[in-house]
Amino acid sequence: MYLFKKTYIFTILSLILLFSGCIKKFDTDGLTLKIDERELNKTSEYFPIKQDFVFANIDIKQPNIFISNTNRLNANMNINLSTIFIPNAAGTFTLSGNPYFDKEKSAIFLKDIQIEELKFSNMNIDKNLTNLLFTNMKPVIDSIFSNIPVYTIDKSSFKGSFVKDVKIEDSELLVTFGL
Repeated sequence: MYLFKKTYIFTILSLILLFSGCIKKFDTDGLTLKIDERELNKTSEYFPIKQDFVFANIDIKQPNIFISNTNRLNANMNINLSTIFIPNAAGTFTLSGNPYFDKEKSAIFLKDIQIEELKFSNMNIDKNLTNLLFTNMKPVIDSIFSNIPVYTIDKSSFKGSFVKDVKIEDSELLVTFGL
């Protein structure tokens, strides 16, 4: 009787999740859920980030995370930059990366990060200086996204210990749970 009740409740919950649209598939690999972009863009306690260097200061605002047609996670970020040569420049940059799951932290992070675009709204910057900024910002961006998760699964939840795979397929972030 007790096993029947558990099976019944599990079936009802699965059907509710299936019809709510977050279940992508349920097969021998396990249960695959789709993570919506709204979930990825919840306000983070980690932002804004202020980084001071010898010759420059940078202020990075909350990213807007989305999935592109390249099957990578992308983030648009507003920045404020001030250097010896540039007193105060506001701009945006776009980066992309591949998601991976860290079981210890029960969170999804980005790896293989590439800075796709860097624009400043209040000034034109020479291409050589932009390339220099790309080169110098890359370690900072790598550090940010290796320490700040894109998505976190509650550690008190059982789900974090059953994550098998995280991937982007057909412009959707998919998390597969299984044994």
